[in-house]
Amino acid sequence: MDKSTTIEDILMSGFKLDNVLTFDDVPKNDQNREGKRNEIQMTYIGELPTVCPNCEQKLYAHTGKEILVTDTTFVGYPTKLRLRFPRKRCKKCGYIYHPKVEAIDENRYMTKRLVAKMANLAIKHSFYDIANEYGVTNNTVKNVFRQFIREKEEELRFQTPAFLGLDEIKIKKLGEITVITDLEHRTLYDMLEGRDQQSLTAYFSKMPNRERVLWVCTDMYRPFEKSIKESFPNARWVIAHYHVVAYANRAMDAIRIAVQAKMTRKERVATKKGLAYTLRTRLRDMTPDDAMKIKGCRESEILKPLATAFDLKEDFFNIWDDNPTSIDNAKQAFADWEKGIPTDDIYNDFRTLAKTVHNFYEQIFNYWICPVAITNGFTECTNRIIRENNIRGRGNSFEILRGRTLFRYSNLERIDKAGMLLGPPIPKKGPVFHYEEVKGIQDSVTEDGEDYDSHQYDPTIGLIPGVNFDPETGEIFDEVILDEWHEDIDNLGTD
Repeated sequence: MDKSTTIEDILMSGFKLDNVLTFDDVPKNDQNREGKRNEIQMTYIGELPTVCPNCEQKLYAHTGKEILVTDTTFVGYPTKLRLRFPRKRCKKCGYIYHPKVEAIDENRYMTKRLVAKMANLAIKHSFYDIANEYGVTNNTVKNVFRQFIREKEEELRFQTPAFLGLDEIKIKKLGEITVITDLEHRTLYDMLEGRDQQSLTAYFSKMPNRERVLWVCTDMYRPFEKSIKESFPNARWVIAHYHVVAYANRAMDAIRIAVQAKMTRKERVATKKGLAYTLRTRLRDMTPDDAMKIKGCRESEILKPLATAFDLKEDFFNIWDDNPTSIDNAKQAFADWEKGIPTDDIYNDFRTLAKTVHNFYEQIFNYWICPVAITNGFTECTNRIIRENNIRGRGNSFEILRGRTLFRYSNLERIDKAGMLLGPPIPKKGPVFHYEEVKGIQDSVTEDGEDYDSHQYDPTIGLIPGVNFDPETGEIFDEVILDEWHEDIDNLGTD
């Protein structure tokens, strides 16, 4: 066996190789299709003390000890190291000496390199697959990863960001999770169980250097207000404009549903195949066919409210589009838009939208005061990665899900590059930390010793611009809104 390519660290620590055995007595699985395992037998030949370190009396030979240690795979099969140690005993004080091997984690009976590799693999692979690969139990992998998370929790400290993004995600069996991001550097800052005001305030109050936070971008969740005011003395709360304009689409959908409810199924199919999608399309993105559908609505007494709703939706979006820098012009545009809402009851949802804007007037128009065009799009993208990680290990605890997402190599690397890491530097060559590698979201790693380029991924791969995400801001649409929209369409048989 070549020491340089196998268990070199252990062999160099004072062992001699006795034998290498291969057995075929383990259950077959996807990771070990042949059901084989290796056993590498070694004996310690290093120096032994002659004097007791406690009483300085002579040490005498004692019964030897043999342990079985799990190591990384050898020639593709699970591998155990059978290590034989001599021991010595002091007759006076009873002290028993046996050699300590730096490369072994004696608490788990594993090599430290396996512990490190297993922890890194657990960020992107299931515990089940890792357990099968190395011939251990699922709980062993889980416990290794849990300790890895807790160690990194102690080692790593992130600088409090100036531009904070907050959003929530619902995970089955875990409930609501608050996602906290650094919008300036596009990194995940942390994840928090729950979304209630008490939990948020308690967490924010413990953040270091809270005075650094200048802007907090969220949706229209009122409990954020008190938590932000109490915790961040220099921060302004701004509501991401997508969460506002999304209500215009919902109001338009409500009118479409009301109009369709008065029509027969045959009339719906004959007059507006795919009209729900067309109404949601921005005017600037319309095809000639889409434009003809809107024109048809304007010329039909029955469908005319849909054309009006489309215009109201477009004018509401244009408050942001046509006034990118002037808050006064934006406020005036909103006032004009509100006055232009027809008095008919069918347009009540747009009046409700106007009332919502008044309820969050300061927070919505803070968008124009912010020195950058602030958006919560990155937080929405992070939610998608969290969902991917949850699918990979569905049923895992919040601690495991948080660790798999927060300690991704790509996230830590970007934090480090931005100078926001308060802790040990992130090594340039892994796998000290691993990285996400899921469909549409994967890191690239060079093979020639260059730095990782692990965050150049496009989280909108597989999504349809204008349908699943906003191509301008990168914001992924709210799933709740989309689910309700598709449910309405299915119920009415429009598509």
